[in-house]
Amino acid sequence: MDNKFKDLKREYDSIQIPNELEELVNSTIKNYERNSIKRPSYTRNLALAASVFIIFSGMFVATLNMNQSFAQSMSEVPIIGSIAKLLTFKDYEIHSDVVDAEIKIPKVEGLSDKKLEQKINDEIYEKMKATIKEAEQRALEDKQAFIETGGTEEEFKDRKTKVKVDYDLKSVNDNMISFTLYQYESSSYSYSQTYYYNINIRNNKNIKIEDILGKDYKKIIDKSIYAQIEERKKDENNSFFEGEMGFNGIKETPNFYINEDGKVVIVFDKYEIAPGAMGPQEFVIE
Repeated sequence: MDNKFKDLKREYDSIQIPNELEELVNSTIKNYERNSIKRPSYTRNLALAASVFIIFSGMFVATLNMNQSFAQSMSEVPIIGSIAKLLTFKDYEIHSDVVDAEIKIPKVEGLSDKKLEQKINDEIYEKMKATIKEAEQRALEDKQAFIETGGTEEEFKDRKTKVKVDYDLKSVNDNMISFTLYQYESSSYSYSQTYYYNINIRNNKNIKIEDILGKDYKKIIDKSIYAQIEERKKDENNSFFEGEMGFNGIKETPNFYINEDGKVVIVFDKYEIAPGAMGPQEFVIE
């Protein structure tokens, strides 16, 4: 980008001011000095500066219009400061015989590629609708099993499934936006699911881990996680699975988001590498 601006500056500096414009400026200055002898000096100077500024403004616009390549180059410079936003698209509740649900569905705004923006928002909406439908189906199956094992409709009212669907903005700046969508269900069982979105808003593409950590990202991540697990084990309240159940290197496409410091954060679901009481495990990759 620096080279781009240097090239534009050189091209601007090389613009030739037409002779007639230069003569007009000189003539205006001389006439003004001749007619302003009796005016206070500060007033003369102020008015003279205004006159010359108006002429030079016209000259600048004229020379820009005459130099099409310069104008075209300036139009190609990206506008800085355009930040994507994550807004609540739908916010509602569901109360039925089997579920009590609180639902927030987001949408993305501010991408320059509006087709991609619409595609992402459609995907989010359809994914969340499917998630809610699946939650209701599981709740119905839970009720059926309860009734079949001797329970009553009245007793089941206290066992209704609690469902929460929401989102969490992890970070956003001029270059990217990172957020998660999550679903949590609680009744006679617990169920959760999280979806991760990391979008480069400069080129309107999904961010891959290798875009940040390079082609050796697996080695970098594995080394960091092994070291962090060993450090966490020093706390007697922490424990991790061993052997085949434990951490044996990241998956081909691990779950991750990008924090406000621009760091990759690898996330393991509850029970994935540690007991459920430990909850999901997150590792910031330095």
